[in-house]
Amino acid sequence: MAQAILFRFEARGAWTAAPTGPSLLPSDTFYGAVCAAMDRFGWLAEFLAAGPAVRLTSLFPWQHGTLFAPPPASAWPPPNGLQRLRPKLVRFLPLPAIRDLLSEPGLVESRWVLDPASGCLLAADRAGAGGPFRPLRVEKGAGPKSGIQFAEGAGAWGLALCADELWRPRLEAALRWLADSGLGGNRSLGWGGSAAVRLETGDSVEALLRRGSSGDGSKGWWLLSLFAPAPGEEIAWDQGAYQLTVRSGWVEGSTTAKLPQRLVREGSVLFAPQAPAGTLENVAPAGWDHPVYRNGLAVAVAL
Repeated sequence: MAQAILFRFEARGAWTAAPTGPSLLPSDTFYGAVCAAMDRFGWLAEFLAAGPAVRLTSLFPWQHGTLFAPPPASAWPPPNGLQRLRPKLVRFLPLPAIRDLLSEPGLVESRWVLDPASGCLLAADRAGAGGPFRPLRVEKGAGPKSGIQFAEGAGAWGLALCADELWRPRLEAALRWLADSGLGGNRSLGWGGSAAVRLETGDSVEALLRRGSSGDGSKGWWLLSLFAPAPGEEIAWDQGAYQLTVRSGWVEGSTTAKLPQRLVREGSVLFAPQAPAGTLENVAPAGWDHPVYRNGLAVAVAL
């Protein structure tokens, strides 16, 4: 069984992050940052060769010990409707709210309030206290910079699954290096910094998320990463609830575009007899002298 690592970056100051959508930093972008860290330690070639031995989620917000994640698309908005909360403005739910959403009697609306700045649901007793981050726009000589400003006691979290014991200590070293060096864009301005990274290990994703699991995928798989299906994977595309996104970007250190690729977004729920696996896709432009991988390996929770 793959060992799971829950990591929480204790954010310091501003970060470059996705202004909308189901994550702060998509898993393919985070994979690139981890590759840079592995290269720093001289482990990159082994890391790339290991392929699915290490799986990474996207990054999501946390605050005062509460983890937030995109709601499972098959259960949001709730079928019984909401009178006060505005589901279209909700971007992230606390994990306790997701547990309520997936159980009986369902989400009790009076227990939660919406923080409009972050799109996060907060416990009702925190009404007016502010969410884990707020949008930020800074005017600079070279043009405006947009990102987010984390609150005190907040940051970004994610999960890593290590199928080989070799990679757990190496990945922990890479995460500590990223906490020191920063994540995302505008690092030269001091963005993307962390005071530290907290690490917690367990035997499964479900154990770290403090929720039970049927383990058989009979009710679907909730994606916490982007997903590019591997050839031959059995996914019931006529069922479930999922959204697609097209990912592109630039080859590191160049002005050459990677090949675009369509992936399934985080928060989607897929029906499959086994956990979605996914693949690393070579998206190097034609004639490029080495592979350039985009991470479409799945991290999914059985519902």
